Amino acid sequence: MQTVPIYQLKNELSRFIQMVELGEDISITRRGAEVARLVPPVQRVLPNRAESIRAKRVLFANVSAFNERDITAQGRRVLP
Repeated sequence: MQTVPIYQLKNELSRFIQMVELGEDISITRRGAEVARLVPPVQRVLPNRAESIRAKRVLFANVSAFNERDITAQGRRVLP
């Protein structure tokens, strides 16, 4: 892990971002005390799209169809 003062980070931000992209952690300091860290992002695992679609179809297979006119009529009924 590399330690960098804030003023140097401001002046050379692009260079330090490239280092982080390559996997290096960078400790940012103010007056010698660590105040933050730049770390590479956690790699997200993207789900298989076809598999996700199949799972949603199975989930919604049991949902019954509805009739919009019936629902509208029920909403217009006056309750006792």
